Amino acid sequence: MRTANLAGARVAIWGLGREGQAAIRFLRAYNPQLPLLLLDDSAGAHPPEKLDNFECAFGKDSIARALARIDVLVKSPGVSLYRPEIETARRNGVELTSLLNLWFAEKNMLTTICVTGTKGKSTTASLIAHILRRLGRRMALAGNIGVPVTEIDQSKTDVAVIEVSSYQAADFDGICDVAVLTSLFPEHLDWHRTLDAYYRDKLNLLHHSRCAIVNRQAAPARGLAHCFFNESASLHARGIEVFDSPRRIGEVSNRYLMRPHNLSNVCAALTVAQMLGLDLHAALDATRDFRALPHRQQEIGEIDGVLYVDDSISTAPESTLAALEVYAGREITLLVGGYDRGIDYSRLVAKLAGGAARTVLCLGASGERIYTGLRASAAGPETAPAPSMAAAVAMARQVTPKGGVVLLSPAAPSYGVYRDFAERGCDFAAKAGFTTSGGDQP
Repeated sequence: MRTANLAGARVAIWGLGREGQAAIRFLRAYNPQLPLLLLDDSAGAHPPEKLDNFECAFGKDSIARALARIDVLVKSPGVSLYRPEIETARRNGVELTSLLNLWFAEKNMLTTICVTGTKGKSTTASLIAHILRRLGRRMALAGNIGVPVTEIDQSKTDVAVIEVSSYQAADFDGICDVAVLTSLFPEHLDWHRTLDAYYRDKLNLLHHSRCAIVNRQAAPARGLAHCFFNESASLHARGIEVFDSPRRIGEVSNRYLMRPHNLSNVCAALTVAQMLGLDLHAALDATRDFRALPHRQQEIGEIDGVLYVDDSISTAPESTLAALEVYAGREITLLVGGYDRGIDYSRLVAKLAGGAARTVLCLGASGERIYTGLRASAAGPETAPAPSMAAAVAMARQVTPKGGVVLLSPAAPSYGVYRDFAERGCDFAAKAGFTTSGGDQP
């Protein structure tokens, strides 16, 4: 659906966060007089200032009534496709779209690279953008990473690197030039309802691409791939060395990117560079000064010889397992848990029971499940529930020896306590005594 098709339609925008407000600006840029109905789950939401010709329906009951009198709904990513109100609206003929779909429907001359994956998508998208910038390409980085696609200045851009969440991929109906899948394992089941739906929604992006680049380890996606990475016949890593099939490209020299999970992200980014016809040696060399993104195994500093690591982005057991592997061999105090989506923690519990951490401090509802699982083990780390981040950090300070690591890697979302993972990570840093989130050095 193009914005030109909305003339005369009754249009609603659901969600007044970053994407919702970008949708308002985008639609009004094409049609300044287009009437809009603004929806938000919060009854106390506020519409943008200096906006005219609009109505509001805030709160669940008001939204349900409002959906009965619209033609088109521009849905923000956080609003699940599987909510009963959405399903009812679709049955009643309401057409659903999104900011991403509206942007792709407009004619543009950009090369579009869309990156998704359960984990690794932000780092991979940022790394692709970093390589392109270092090699002189005019690029823009946008999407789920925090910049709406509609803010891309196409007069100054040749390549758009777009991070796409599973929420955005679920109903994506555009066509991107390259789609990248970094990884695939259970996540976000509260939004997608079932694992099958999550995989289907995530992989929908690959169906809407001219070239799909897939991690060979992501078994459900193998049949959709045009090319793989992380296999011996393509770009892959052996230790910190990178190979293209049998041909050695070079070594990863960036300390952050040397971590096992990030070596996979490097191979994904280099595969994109290869697809764009860039020199692989130059592309690998361009990664030297890449800086870690905040809240992703971010080493925020040391206090009394103890290293504090903010891995608040970890919302699944697999990412916590990866973080534990990075600091294996050191005395780890793990802060784990948060909102409980009912996912399986048995593998993480088994790893912890086997000695992956010295002490485990458990937060929130999912932390209670991990605590119960560890208490049932015959052996394992010292384990205790923590009522708050402040209490967890204070306990960690007391039990972590010099040379050890206090690792916040929750394996769970932050819903109910924090606005998002970033706020949780910043709270961890503040409670530990750091005035800034700092950052990893390359």
